[in-house]
Amino acid sequence: MENTDAQELRKFGYAQQLRRSMGAFSSFAVAFSLISVFTGVFANFGHGLRQVGGAVVWSWLIVVAGQFLVVLVLAELSTRIPLSGYGYQWTSRLVNPHYGFFVGWLLTLQFVTGFPGVCATLASQAGSWLGGRWAEPRMVLALTLGVIALAAMVHLAGIRLASLVNDAGVWTELVGVAGLSATLIFIALRREVSPTLLLQSHCAATHLPAGIGGWALSLLLGAWCLTGFEAAADLAEETHQPRRVVPRAMLLSLLGSGGAGSLLLVGAVWCIQDLPATQAADSPLMMILDRTLGKAWINLVLVVVGISIFACSLASMGATSRLLFALGRDRMLPGARWLAFVAPGQRTPRNAILFIWAVSSAVVLGLPTLDIITQISAVAGYLGYAGITVAAFRARAPVQGDAFRLGGARPWITGAALVWVLGVVGALTIPPTPLAGIATRHLPALSTGIAVLVGVALYFGVIRQRILSGKAGPPQASAD
Repeated sequence: MENTDAQELRKFGYAQQLRRSMGAFSSFAVAFSLISVFTGVFANFGHGLRQVGGAVVWSWLIVVAGQFLVVLVLAELSTRIPLSGYGYQWTSRLVNPHYGFFVGWLLTLQFVTGFPGVCATLASQAGSWLGGRWAEPRMVLALTLGVIALAAMVHLAGIRLASLVNDAGVWTELVGVAGLSATLIFIALRREVSPTLLLQSHCAATHLPAGIGGWALSLLLGAWCLTGFEAAADLAEETHQPRRVVPRAMLLSLLGSGGAGSLLLVGAVWCIQDLPATQAADSPLMMILDRTLGKAWINLVLVVVGISIFACSLASMGATSRLLFALGRDRMLPGARWLAFVAPGQRTPRNAILFIWAVSSAVVLGLPTLDIITQISAVAGYLGYAGITVAAFRARAPVQGDAFRLGGARPWITGAALVWVLGVVGALTIPPTPLAGIATRHLPALSTGIAVLVGVALYFGVIRQRILSGKAGPPQASAD
């Protein structure tokens, strides 16, 4: 089977360099881990709750529906072009390498900020759990740097170890989310609490029902969490039978995460006893768990959450390093040959992992709050989705016998997905997001814009000439 997969890869102009050892569950696991319901909810539940109150459950469901359109488009593309670098490869081959570079740059921004955001979430939870000096900002920063380093070292040891740890984390999260959601809902029913709060919106800033701006900002909870299913496509060159396995992994991971997150949010909101006080808390979700479960059970919950978030960090590191490897292999970044180096023994993109380790540490040290990190990741990621969906209009149907096809509904689904992702970009950038000590009220848009301008300078300074001279970009694919 591996020889068949390697032959398939050669049709696209590449030799098999990475170790192809991932099966169907591991492919699903890396996508499910990168979405990580626990990570997204624990990172941004308070943000969503403050914007729309108990109606945050409906905000989540809106994102689930929109992201389902996106995953349908990406699943078909992964069937047609099963390569590391996913969106960069798809857009380069469907449009041209110039266009593909900018999509690849946006996806790189998404993961380079998303990975340290995940690590910062784990460090913040660990610091709160340990208490004392560990909860101080300096110690949380040190913990974040430690989590980044640990995730990098696991990947340096090879994809097999990373997959084993990630698989264990997925089982832990599946059981943990189901158990916690069921417990919260059972307690709410036992206390005979009215579920009316689930149907009411309440903005903490205005003390009124949420307006359009509040609803837009509340989308961050789902919009940041319900991404990452494309990680299965990014590791296609390390997956057996990727044309069949990867689309299923992407679809199941999104639907499973969307359903699990809905139940968790319903349970958490249903157990709220005092909405204004909960919205005003530093950590609304921890306040709910503390009042509902008690401290004895919270420790167990935090251990499960910690394992789940670490699995998410591993999946994020895996997807980011493979994207950089793919860009480096095609000379689409400075230092391309160094980034594309594959360690002979472990058969992993060692230098790409080391680069992410260094850059992620710099991101954590340079950006002031977790909210900013997650919002930059979300804006860049959805701009990348927009670039992919535009290119998808030029895709032909996969050949007969491939695992997943949209058929005649493709243009309608692709168009709806494009409208959705552009709407999310607007929702995350247009409403003001004032932060203490920050002069601008639109920092996510400004920061993402600056990062995009860096990519523009890089393109005109280095990459454009490489592409025009035929020294950069994907090789001609006989499969096309």
